[in-house]
Amino acid sequence: MSQIKHQWYHFIMLSLLMALGCTTPSQIQTTSNTSLEQYAFSELDSLLSVEQRPIAVFLHAAWCSFCKNMEQTSFQNEKVMELLNKNYYFVSFDGEQKEEVKFKGHVFQFRPSGRNTGTHELAIALGSVEGNLTYPTFVLLNPAYELIFQHQAFLNAEALIGILEAGMK
Repeated sequence: MSQIKHQWYHFIMLSLLMALGCTTPSQIQTTSNTSLEQYAFSELDSLLSVEQRPIAVFLHAAWCSFCKNMEQTSFQNEKVMELLNKNYYFVSFDGEQKEEVKFKGHVFQFRPSGRNTGTHELAIALGSVEGNLTYPTFVLLNPAYELIFQHQAFLNAEALIGILEAGMK
């Protein structure tokens, strides 16, 4: 009977360690070193003058749990990172940031809507569908800055891969 208790104890401890996210040194060494290259809107003109690529824009807000989930899952997927790094200029944009942004010959600014709230005009311009902006929003622009795709909701890695592959054609 004590042998069964001992085995049960080891099973519980192992399960607990796995649930807490503990890893062995060999598991740490095999994780990917790939990172997602990100650009600012202000860099796009000079980047496009060197190489024409579509632009992928991720509109998010700090309070948005679906946005955080996409950042921690979809955008950490190796295939997603590879597609974005090789074929797109990727811009991750906080739709509530307060800094002005120069883009396409315009100056976009933060529009306050309350005491400590508001939305950036660029997020509204790129992400609004029928006058509504929802986070997260994923947008693809062609090198002429024309909107070619817009999606307002969480995208898992598989869906994002399909969109990125279709956007390269």
